Order: sequence, then C-alpha cells, then structure tokens
Amino acid sequence: MLAMPSLLDSCRWLCLGGLAALLAGGAAGAAPAAPYPEELLAIHELELEDPRAALARGREVVDDPERAFWRALGRASVNTLLEHSSAAQRDVDSARATLARLPAATPRHHLWLEAYAIGAAYRTADVGALLQRNVELRRAALPLRDVHLLCEVSAADMFLLRDTNALDEAWIAAEEAERCGRELALPHLETAALIGLGGLAGDLGGKAPTESYFERALAVLGPRSARFQRAWIEWELGNAFRRQNRAEAAARYFEAALARSREIGDTSSETIVTLDLAGLQLAQGDAARALSLVREVMPNLEAAESPVRMATALRLTIEALTRLRRPGVLAEIERARALDAYPVPAHERTALARAVAAAYAAQGMHAQAYAELLRVTQSIDQGQQSMRDAQVLRLQARYEIARREAEVADLRHRAEAARLELAARDAQQRALWAALVVLAGVAGLALWAVLRVLRRRRHLAELAMRDELTGMPNRRAVLAFGQEQFRLCRRLGLPLSVALVDLDHFKTVNDRYGHAVGDRVLTTFAACARGVLRGQDRIGRYGGDEWLLVMPGAGPAQIEQAFERLRNALAAQAIDGLPEPGRVTLSMGAAGLVQEVDSLDALIEEADRQLYRAKAEGRNTLRQPAGGPGTGAEGDVSAPLPLPASA
Repeated sequence: MLAMPSLLDSCRWLCLGGLAALLAGGAAGAAPAAPYPEELLAIHELELEDPRAALARGREVVDDPERAFWRALGRASVNTLLEHSSAAQRDVDSARATLARLPAATPRHHLWLEAYAIGAAYRTADVGALLQRNVELRRAALPLRDVHLLCEVSAADMFLLRDTNALDEAWIAAEEAERCGRELALPHLETAALIGLGGLAGDLGGKAPTESYFERALAVLGPRSARFQRAWIEWELGNAFRRQNRAEAAARYFEAALARSREIGDTSSETIVTLDLAGLQLAQGDAARALSLVREVMPNLEAAESPVRMATALRLTIEALTRLRRPGVLAEIERARALDAYPVPAHERTALARAVAAAYAAQGMHAQAYAELLRVTQSIDQGQQSMRDAQVLRLQARYEIARREAEVADLRHRAEAARLELAARDAQQRALWAALVVLAGVAGLALWAVLRVLRRRRHLAELAMRDELTGMPNRRAVLAFGQEQFRLCRRLGLPLSVALVDLDHFKTVNDRYGHAVGDRVLTTFAACARGVLRGQDRIGRYGGDEWLLVMPGAGPAQIEQAFERLRNALAAQAIDGLPEPGRVTLSMGAAGLVQEVDSLDALIEEADRQLYRAKAEGRNTLRQPAGGPGTGAEGDVSAPLPLPASA
C-alpha cells in the first residue's frame, strides 16, 4: 500500500496481449487454469483490512508442506508491503527451504517463489536488475498458462515501470492488471491497479479525472472495512492533491490516512504518510513543523530496510535545518553519506544531493556545494542511462514474445489448414459439398442482413446525436454530456464551467452574403473549436449560430484561455465568400459550478445571462460571474466549488 503495495500483490509487464489471450481462453484443448492458491488468497484478503492480522495468519503452523510453502510466501507479501525487507527475505528463504522438501514441487511453485523473491528485494535492490528478473519470470510463466501469476506479474510491472519513469508503459501495465484482477475476482490486485492508475493520471494527459479511479477502487472494496486499503487510497489522494497545489485538501487526506494507519497499528504506513505530510509542510514554508514531523518518525527508519524512505527523511531534515539556520545540518549530511552504499532511485538521490548542496552553500562551504552539484549531474546521467537500459530491455522482450507468438500462430494456422483439408476430403467422400455450399450461402446471407441492419442502426444513432452540417454534437448530445459531467463534478467536488458561444452578427452574414457563406462560417468555427479545445471539453451546436461549451475541471482562467484560443483561431481563418479574414467574431457567456447551483439548466441560464451582457456591451468579448460562490457579482471571473472532505 503506502509502501507501494508489494510487488507480490502486483508484478510485472511484458507482452500484455499474451495474458489477454490466456484470459480469453487460450489455445483449443488447453488444460484449465490452476486456481489461485487458497492460503495466499486468504492472506491477501486479510491484508486489505490489517496487515498484522494477515501476518498472524501466515505464522500459523501447519503440518502440510504445501500449505506451509504458500503461507511463507504470504508472510513475505505482508512484510514487503510493510517495507520490512529483511523479514520478507527471511520468509522467502523459508519458502525456498520448504519447497526443497516438497515431493510434489512443480515449475509453478518455483515461479511463484521467484515472483515473491523479486518483491522482497523491491526496496533494497536495483530496479533495473529486478526488471530483468521480471522479464525472465514472464517468459517462463507464459507456457504454464497460469493466469493468476501472470496477473500478479502485470500488476507489479506498474510499480517497476513507474520507478523507471516509463509512465506510458506503466499505464498500460496498470490497465491490464485492473482488467485481469476484475475478471479473476482478485480485489487486492484490482484495487492496487486502480490506485496506480489514479496516481499516474495526474502525470499523464488525456486521462479521466484522478479522483474517478480512486472512486472505482472504493466501489470494488464495497462493504468491506478494508482499513489498510482505504488508508492507501487516502494517501494517494493526498499526493494527487499535492501535485495539483491544493495543499489543504492534500493535508486533509494525509491526516485521514494517518488516522487509519494508527487505528490498526501500522507504523510503516504511518511513517510514510508522515514524511509526505512533512514534505507538504516544507513546501508551504513551515520548516519547523516539517522538521518536527520527520523527527517523530525517524526512529522507525532503517537504511537497510528502506533506503529510499531514509533518503527522503534525511533530505527533508537537511532542507528544514538549512531554512531554519539551525546547527546540526553537517551531521545530517554525514548521515546521508552512508546511503551511498544502498540502492536509492536516481530521482531521490538527485533531490538529496541538491539539498546537501544548498546546505553547504548556506554554510559558506562553496567548494563542497559545487562537488554536490557534480553529484547531482552524475545522478541525473545515471538515471537517464538506467531508463535507456530499461527501454532496450522492454523492446527486446516485446520482440522475443512477439516472435514466439508468431511462431505459435503459424503452427496453429498449419494445423487448421490440415484439419480443413481432411474435412474437405471427408466431405467429398460423402458427397456433402452441395449441402455445405447451400448452408454457407444461407449463413452468409443471414450475416449480411444482420450487418446491414446493425450498420443502419448505428448510422441512425449517429445522426440522432450529430449536427448534420458541422459534424459536431447536436443539442441533445451536448446536453447529455453536460448532465453527466454535472453529476460527476457535483459528486466529486470538481470544478465545472459551461459557456454559450454566439457568432456575432451571423444574421447579417446570411442576409448580405447568402446562406452558403453562413454555412461555411459555421463549419469553419466547428473546425476551429476541434483544433483548440482540450480533449476533455465538449462543444455542440445549441441552435442556429449558438453553441454550448462544457468544460469539466475548468475554472474562470481556463474559460478565458479557451475563449482567447477560439477567438484568435476564428479571426485567422479566411472564409470563402467574406471580404477578408477576421470579419467574424464571437461573444461568450460563461458560468462556473458553485454551491447554490442545483442543475445544469441553472448553469446554462446563468451562461445565457452572461452572453446577453457580452452582446449588450459590444460583442467580441467574454462575460462570466465574478467573486466567490453565491456572491452574484458580475464580471470576468468565477470560483469553482472546492472538493468536500467526504469526497
């Protein structure tokens, strides 16, 4: 969870299409997939609520070596989750010793052991080396068709790839883990993947709102108490809001995660959340509070157990002492030197080196500060090289798996061809060709008729939701989108803005230059809107030359930017039939979601009033309410509704 859920509760990437094929049924005649190990599943279910209870289950002594093996792996999972790296390694060693005494040991046992061994080394080994082991694990696991293990492998790839900053690949791995976790009914994997998607959505453009993924994870948990998993979700929400510079919301979710962690006695998660809260306080300028928070949890940290957390703690301590101009900063720098012997990710090592350089400079030790800046450069170079190496590894693995799948597909095609040849010969001997031709003709005719009906229905459905002239959404479609976004933004407490756009003097254009020119003005505006609006925005023809724009997640500033982009794009167009470019302008009235607004219709009414103001005040301008929610003041700025604490 807060320790970035165990690689054992989530593993690896590589040829995600291979796992999709296995879940879809695989090759004809393949043996049914082995079930998820019961002992592991029971421990993972307990992990959602309280890792200590899961650890207690794993420590129960059993006489059956098979069950003892899976329980040892379960203990390794929990200890990895809690960042108790040495304990996790001992559990892996115990599982390996038990496996050596297991008479019925199979390759499947050894592959699961390797997955959990990689997980146990997650915080203490080089990520690039773990990625290499990951690749080999998937290669070995694919022929066994163990979809449960492959799902764990896909989920862990999300975290390994995110650590190497391969965010697009991490997103693909997370989507695959969410899908297979859902199809295999594994909530610990499904929720881990959804939380990972929520964390990645803020760093990748064109995705759904970050909060929606966490909401889906909560829906998967359903009525379960799942205090540990819910604390993880709150922690990730805090990080999401921190990246959005929404400090109050971030602190609120961090405090909620802390409360749940303390409730179940989870000191590891408490330490991790406290460090992030300290970082937030430092960013807000409260260095004294940040220093106090770090010192509260410093006794819980050991460099050998989690060097990255120790690096974070020392970096925050050095930055806080430097800002407060307190003594002791040089002693903390010496403690940081000891981390050189441990595998710390390049981005965290770089941040620590920058903090040390700033501390030296504040002490007047400029030569030492310069040396640290050189270390920063080296760390960045090493990180970039590591990313390049990881990319080469992924490409090699993709090529090898694709080649293997091509070979398998060729064998299948040959087998299918041989089968068809035998069937043809048999058909000739029985003189059934005529019947087969008739049946094929009837089937083809029926299929053609069905496809024709479906194509016509799809065409009619598109016509019902598209404006025939411009190809843009019509009034019905854009209102449906607006209703959906209004409900979502109201529930999640997100900003939402709507605007009515009117093309100035459009009737005069029709009267003076003809309706054909007027149609070209409309299609030109539609093309401009498609080119300059954000991916999540939707604009549709509301009636005549009036358009409705719906912008989820947008406030007054974004509305102003959209208006300027639309106006400039339209002014730059040379419209056939008009004397010169720039003759067509537009007016816009906008309104933002505030507490008092209870329906989309009310928002549109306010936008219509603002459009009337824009037209009355000279056109070619934007008008929207000003002031805080519910003030009723008129102007160019509106304030979005903040996310409530219950979101």
